[in-house]
Amino acid sequence: MSKKLLIYRKKRPEFNSIENVFNALTPFLNIDKIELPFFSIGIINRLKNTFFIKKKKAKLNHITGNDHYLALGLSKKTVILTIHDIEILKRTTGLKKYILKKIWFDWPIKKSSIITTISEFTKSELLQINNYKTPIVVIPDPLTLSIKYSPKTFHSECPVILHLGIKANKNLPQLIEALNGINCKLVIIGKSNNIILQQLKENDIDFTFKTNVSNDEIIQEFQACDLLSFASIYEGFGLPIIEAQAMGRVVITSNVASMPEVAGDGAYFVDPFDASSIKEGILELINNTNLRKELILKGLENVKRFEPQKIANQYQELYNSIK
Repeated sequence: MSKKLLIYRKKRPEFNSIENVFNALTPFLNIDKIELPFFSIGIINRLKNTFFIKKKKAKLNHITGNDHYLALGLSKKTVILTIHDIEILKRTTGLKKYILKKIWFDWPIKKSSIITTISEFTKSELLQINNYKTPIVVIPDPLTLSIKYSPKTFHSECPVILHLGIKANKNLPQLIEALNGINCKLVIIGKSNNIILQQLKENDIDFTFKTNVSNDEIIQEFQACDLLSFASIYEGFGLPIIEAQAMGRVVITSNVASMPEVAGDGAYFVDPFDASSIKEGILELINNTNLRKELILKGLENVKRFEPQKIANQYQELYNSIK
């Protein structure tokens, strides 16, 4: 029983955020990476995954997210569980929510020696759903993409505004409403649908959708944009904020959830529930050159907090504490 395992979910092409986070850290960690053999669908697959990990008899099992239930089959003293958010509970109600809370949060947390969360916001949300006794340590996500500062002249006449994601929490409809009457080009990373297309046309927005983009292509989009709009209504962390900051792009983001603690002083904050607040912020950034320069400089300073080796060192300290 000497192995230390960093446990990844079974890979799906459409989901890679957790993988990107820990892939950025593994060069600096003394731990073996292992991928689960089965997707987390149904009781049988989840039991098979649990027995698969249990048979490894590892000294340390770090569950990187998603498959919280694995902790139920392991010795408590060997388990570190990373929880990224509680968004799954916000999408359910009634009996289903009660069962999910037990299986995904209450029982796995009780069966873990340490919980890590990626933001103070996620930690506070966890403690709101239950007064957990297991120690909770906040270790933020690292910068996951190989982004280097690349200065760019801001196109104030027609700025390129980058928006990532179309899920409800990404708040795209409010952004589209806010952009009505603003001369700009909106680049959306995500798959279009008829509802969004209709709203874009009604608000006379010049837009482009980009799907199935690679990490290199995402970096290119950050480089090409003038401004990142990240006015989400809910995020456990918010990696695009620090990715844009690292590139040297000005960021507009929300004054709720995890966004303020992630962005630091290097972003313009708006009320994501108010399209007029988003509009006002975008116009201010378009028209105020000095403010843009100030926020970009503060963003470049802020992103230093999230260097992969700094974050990896925090995890390694936890690993070393498991005897």
